[in-house]
Amino acid sequence: MLSKEMTGTDAPVPDVETTVVSSAKGRHGVLSTATLKRFAINVASLFSVQMANMLLPLLTVPYVVRVIGPERLGLLNFSQAYVAYFTLLINYGFDMAAVRTIAANRTDKELVNRTFSEVIAGKTILWLLSTLIFMGITWFSPEFRSHLWLHTCTYLSCIGIVLFPVWLYQAMEDLGRVALFNLIVKILFTLSVFVLIRKPDDYIYQNLSVSVAQIVVSIIAFWIALRRFRLTFTWPSIANLKTRFIENSTLFFSSVTITLYAGSAVFLLGLLSNAYDVGIFSAGTRLESIARSFVTMGLNQAFFPIVAGAFGRGREDGLRVVRTTFFPLLAFMTLVSIGLWLIAPLFIAKFYGDQFLDAIRVLRVVSLLPITIGISNLLGFHTMLNLRMDKAFFFITLGGSVIGLLINILFIREMGYLGAAYAWVSAEAFIALAMYSYLYHKGIQVIQGAYLREAVVFSKTRLTTLFK
Repeated sequence: MLSKEMTGTDAPVPDVETTVVSSAKGRHGVLSTATLKRFAINVASLFSVQMANMLLPLLTVPYVVRVIGPERLGLLNFSQAYVAYFTLLINYGFDMAAVRTIAANRTDKELVNRTFSEVIAGKTILWLLSTLIFMGITWFSPEFRSHLWLHTCTYLSCIGIVLFPVWLYQAMEDLGRVALFNLIVKILFTLSVFVLIRKPDDYIYQNLSVSVAQIVVSIIAFWIALRRFRLTFTWPSIANLKTRFIENSTLFFSSVTITLYAGSAVFLLGLLSNAYDVGIFSAGTRLESIARSFVTMGLNQAFFPIVAGAFGRGREDGLRVVRTTFFPLLAFMTLVSIGLWLIAPLFIAKFYGDQFLDAIRVLRVVSLLPITIGISNLLGFHTMLNLRMDKAFFFITLGGSVIGLLINILFIREMGYLGAAYAWVSAEAFIALAMYSYLYHKGIQVIQGAYLREAVVFSKTRLTTLFK
């Protein structure tokens, strides 16, 4: 079925049309019609949320940035970057590991219930630890204490991180509800901004409104999950919790390394530069982040459990799904990147105003991220993690983090916000290249010209089946 085994030995590739059609009809095909339709529904739900993510800010961001200015926008984003480290600790890699486990065994009610309880309990313990660390750093550091209430308002969102079981909905391929919950958050946030932010000093209410809305929706999502999936939360034993922490440690440290190179730009800009640079960088990366999330949310949230289920049936099934996904993903991400580069001047001028024109160059630099991150997600999250190459995944992301941090420190001192943009793109490109090289070394050729025709026929056949 595949052109290469893990050992690297050659194998003939059968007729593509026959293989794809037969797999569509077979009970154990790579993607059944029911699976494809469920995936389409999930992606449509996520797409609707991303449309809301784009349309609702069209109402709020121009208003907010004109009221508070670049410096206070920089403070808001710096606070979010600061709290992101505590969010990282609370998540501890639980989400990805839980999705991988439940997606491959979702009919095992006992395992699902045990995993649910262990993840919620683990996050609760880490939230208590994070709160103590947050209080210590924020109070005893003069730089952080000067914005104590801003950081506290932002940190409240961590309560929602504990309670919102997005990973459970993801594993159960029930993302329509997640889309609805996120949409509610956006609407609540949009309405509150116009009421609360009237003058520059009201900027603190933006992060507060996000946190409160997140907490409310997380409580609702948690309650619905208990009822819909017939779960009962029971505090796990110390032995089970210890096992959970040990098993998820590699994914946790991988998440740490990813955050260090992908999420530290704003934080480092706040430390090494000034609030203006943070505001310009945040404005320049916003549209790229929204545009990229159109695909990455579908790829990482809707598609990951499907790939995990395919790998659960067999390594060959999983690899074939990945291989036939690569070329359509690359083509779409390339179009996204070109669109971002072309629209940058118009978007920044109309969306943020003349105070943010410097952000045009930032947006054009980071327009390359959809391509590099899309490829690294497919190679890393979908391929390496499902093949249990967790340690290799960690060391690659660790190498990217070290390179990213060094480049960030060097470039930020020399070029400010533009240096942070160049550093981010460089780190992501290194990660994607390193992941491809490692898989190739192991005899796994995810990117192979022989699969281009199969990818085209595969996509055509599945779309025909879907819309029958």
